[in-house]
Amino acid sequence: MKKRFWSNFFMGILAIGLIAGCSNDEWEEGGNTPNPDSEDAVYMNVQVQLPVAGAGTRSETNTPGDGDYGTSTDGTEVGKDYENEVKRVLLVLADKATNKLIAFGLDTEDLTISNTTVKSTHKISKTTLASYYEKKGKNGVLEDNQINVYVFCNPTKGLTDFFVDGRNDKSDWMNKIAEINETPNGDLSGQDALAWGGKDYKGGFLMSTASDADVSKRIPKDLKTWDAHTSSAKAFNLSGKNNASSTDTEINNGGSIRVERAVARFDFKDGSKNRDQKYDVVTENKGESTVTTIQIELQKMGLVNMSKHFYFLRRVSADGLNDNSTLCGVEMANNYVVDTDAQAKSADNLGSFDFGGSFNFCLGSSSSGAWAIDKVAREQWYNVSISDVIKGDNDEWRDKNYHIWRYVTENTIPKADSQRNGITTGFVFKGKMVATTDASADLQKVINEATGDPDEDPILYVYGSHMFVRWSEVRAYAIENKTDHIFYETVFGKKNTAEVVAGSNAVYSNDDTSPDYWWDKWYNEGKHADADALKKFKKAATGAEFTLYQSSIDSENNKGYFCYYYYWNRHNNNGNDGVMGPMEFAVVRNNVYKLAVTGIKQLGHPRVTENDPDPVDPNKPDEEGDVYITLAVEVLPWTVRVNNIEF
Repeated sequence: MKKRFWSNFFMGILAIGLIAGCSNDEWEEGGNTPNPDSEDAVYMNVQVQLPVAGAGTRSETNTPGDGDYGTSTDGTEVGKDYENEVKRVLLVLADKATNKLIAFGLDTEDLTISNTTVKSTHKISKTTLASYYEKKGKNGVLEDNQINVYVFCNPTKGLTDFFVDGRNDKSDWMNKIAEINETPNGDLSGQDALAWGGKDYKGGFLMSTASDADVSKRIPKDLKTWDAHTSSAKAFNLSGKNNASSTDTEINNGGSIRVERAVARFDFKDGSKNRDQKYDVVTENKGESTVTTIQIELQKMGLVNMSKHFYFLRRVSADGLNDNSTLCGVEMANNYVVDTDAQAKSADNLGSFDFGGSFNFCLGSSSSGAWAIDKVAREQWYNVSISDVIKGDNDEWRDKNYHIWRYVTENTIPKADSQRNGITTGFVFKGKMVATTDASADLQKVINEATGDPDEDPILYVYGSHMFVRWSEVRAYAIENKTDHIFYETVFGKKNTAEVVAGSNAVYSNDDTSPDYWWDKWYNEGKHADADALKKFKKAATGAEFTLYQSSIDSENNKGYFCYYYYWNRHNNNGNDGVMGPMEFAVVRNNVYKLAVTGIKQLGHPRVTENDPDPVDPNKPDEEGDVYITLAVEVLPWTVRVNNIEF
């Protein structure tokens, strides 16, 4: 198999003299001996190679057919020193055929760091090895001396405790799952909360074996050969040559074990034309010119649907399910990285899906009974000010003009048609409407002088490319353009028989399915205090494809008309808009996703779900409906994937 080059310039080489602590598993009969005495100790070392460093508008997975690690069309990034630092090492020896645990070695002493190497020494009980030789060999001699070797750098407390505690059943160790819980203000909890080094990123990033091409190693066939490896100076080499002896042939374990970070990273840069986060959205023709009347100023961005769980060891399969998956297998353009809740995500309907148990920062909330994006939902997102993000640390990629935003866990979805809003990691951008001097005086006054009180400020109505201030403008336009039968019937209904009139002597529709009828009931007859009539008006209006925008005021006393843009993180772009491909929407470990909003085509979703004719729904496919923004996303190992976002 062709090996992919991992640059030493971007990767440290970790040479670790490991003496594995014994395990309490099927090979061992004498109990756990985590610190064997010198007379019962043998030594081994292993060399670990850290993640490699390295643009179009969106990236694709372009691993060649003979490649042994997933790659992207956008290349790779070196990363920060704290992202590459190794503080602790866990070595796992497993049976070649079953991956049953043979022994483990946990670094418990300070690491000695020299240039790009880190050395550590551990001991393993020869008695533990003897148990394996007895079970798998004859008279202390193995017929097949090939085993699997896995490495974890900076193992979490949860993973460390799992191996060290002799009471734990380790028969299924390779399927152990990590858990991270995070609150909207960034507080982390759980034994695996240090997967990205903690809140300050300084505790060491969890890393694990990256490629199944590296795991196969050989140990001495004859148990007696271990007598030559009873000191750290004579440690058995799991990553190089071992001298031949009179009872054994030379064993060459040439090749480092590559590791990858267990988490991904999101970076962001200002993609607006004037670098002010403002985008021209609503335009109109004035003479021979086209002028902008409404801009959107993006102010905040939020992370939604970050997975709480991930496998400590990545695995891939043809259908995204764990059955018949390959540990540390290669991600290709047509296979899937397997998620811990893949089976539940593959359900045809997500009505019974446990969103709260599966995700931090859930997209929606069921606080009012039905799933909805409401105030409760928005408060459970991870929200930040965009102005703060673009003041953050710069990345290490190309021109270094992206800013590191935050780290996230892996989240993948089996089957292309199972990629849906409710279970996909995404971003929500909050934008504020700004009326330009080319807008009408009335529109400028309403938008730019909004009080933030939705009961006092006018409702704005958008239909197609038209924006109306107040319902009176909508009906006046429909009457003036009565020859446009479609819009006329949209406003007044197909069953209307009244001679509708605009102005002070207005006559309203008598079609009780029309928005005009219910607006009259709510605003005039009910003196805009009839909540039931208002609800029916909104239902009729959105059913007729009107989008309604009401003013609001946020926790920072920011008043105005706001809208929201949703973007589902793209991992492997298939280049076919409207048709989803494998792993098109996902987050995969050891990838950097570089985001920039480069264009906004229309006003976004309203703050209030009942004002939206096209509300976000958990079962809605990720690639369906209107395209609101253009987001440039570049995705790196750290694999870079570039996503230029256009709304």
